[in-house]
Amino acid sequence: MNQKYCFKSYFSQQCTQFWDNTKIDKTQKYLMEDLYYIQTPFETIPCNLRLNKKNLIMEQDDKQYSTNVENAGLELITSDFNNDQGVRITKGNYTFEFFGKIKSIFDQLKKTSIQFNFTQRYTIKKMIAKGTFATIYLAECKFTQNEYAVKCFEKRHINNEKDKKNLIKEMQILRLMNHKQLLTIYEVFENSNYIYFVQELLKGGDLHEYLERSEKLSELKISQIIQNLLNGIQYMHSQGVLHRDIKPENLILRQKNNLNDIVIGDFGLADFYKYDGNYLYRRCGTPGYVAPEILRGQPYDYKVDIYSIGVLLYILLSGRRPFIGKNNQQTIKLNEIGDINYDDIDCSSEALSLMKKMLESQPENRISILSAKQHPFFTNAQKRESQKTKISLKLDVKCIPQQEHLCVSPIITSRPLNRHSMMNNFTLYTPRQLPRLSHDVKSIIKTESNEIHRSTISRQSLSRANLRLNNQFTNLQMYL
Repeated sequence: MNQKYCFKSYFSQQCTQFWDNTKIDKTQKYLMEDLYYIQTPFETIPCNLRLNKKNLIMEQDDKQYSTNVENAGLELITSDFNNDQGVRITKGNYTFEFFGKIKSIFDQLKKTSIQFNFTQRYTIKKMIAKGTFATIYLAECKFTQNEYAVKCFEKRHINNEKDKKNLIKEMQILRLMNHKQLLTIYEVFENSNYIYFVQELLKGGDLHEYLERSEKLSELKISQIIQNLLNGIQYMHSQGVLHRDIKPENLILRQKNNLNDIVIGDFGLADFYKYDGNYLYRRCGTPGYVAPEILRGQPYDYKVDIYSIGVLLYILLSGRRPFIGKNNQQTIKLNEIGDINYDDIDCSSEALSLMKKMLESQPENRISILSAKQHPFFTNAQKRESQKTKISLKLDVKCIPQQEHLCVSPIITSRPLNRHSMMNNFTLYTPRQLPRLSHDVKSIIKTESNEIHRSTISRQSLSRANLRLNNQFTNLQMYL
């Protein structure tokens, strides 16, 4: 039996036909191509379908049709005639259905489209975190038993066009991220009340939590962290995206205590680079980590992320933040000036050199990402560690009593680097705060189960509900 829904999709598109004659980039490789068939009351008609990242192309009777399927509705269906599996794609009031061996094409389509049967596919196990207008759940796939992190947005809190654009933009950016050091999104679901992002489950906690309980890191370990982040940011920039909020709280470990596998998360403030500087949110970020040109209202580009990584490098090497004010306004002012104290930092000359080049107040003088990756800091850190290993091998381990433990001095801080003090300084401007509103799991399941047996997505022109967004979302911008 086909699954059918009656609510009007939040992503419903205004279109006059399904095939929109989208211009096809002939240089782009197809993700897949195969033969399927279209079913009519009288016959089955073969058709050749091709798929690239966003476009579905159909060839039939020497004619070619194309359509953009990004954020189109996507459902698995069953033929009424022979029980073959098929796919239904919905755009506005128009649908296109095809049948055949659809598993491969469906797996590709779900990466860019919107599905409607979340509770049929996933079981919510517990809440992980909550914030302003989204909640993070631990969920398990009913078919594979794999666990995922599901970011759940309540639609009534998204009440204006700008907020909707920001949500769609975040979803679009996440879909582009295909790198080990970047958060992965697998699929998106929707019902009448909620939107679900099914994402990779990262189990190691954030870097801030790790630093809170760890001793001072070696330069080799620090160099590995920074190098991995540079690799991730380089890929992100190659997709035309700026992150704009790199900080320890947004750097997540895949597994506990494994610093070699760190992931950049929270793309709530990320945006596509715009030459004219016309960003949806132009002056944004977290005080103490923001590039000065953002705070000064100057034009900026990809180098804002280099500056934030430089702040992180400063924290890892010194154990303190470069800008510490008595309040947020003072922190912002110090951050805007960009005057940093490099005294009393116990590190190599190469580490100090890279840090200073990353933290150049003027972006035109700041090191590029390619030059940063080739900096001697990374190769020399490895050499020094190798030399230490050779020396330590010469030691007679028997001379060390078993009861004794070698201890490393704890990380030096000018102010305790604890979670409470850091959160007090920065929470006000942290984007996409994980939800304060908890959502009743039973109500989510009930909402969807009431819809699952109704008729197809409403073809009627239903007016969208006036959604109310929690005022804290406006804190994504920083007004000085």
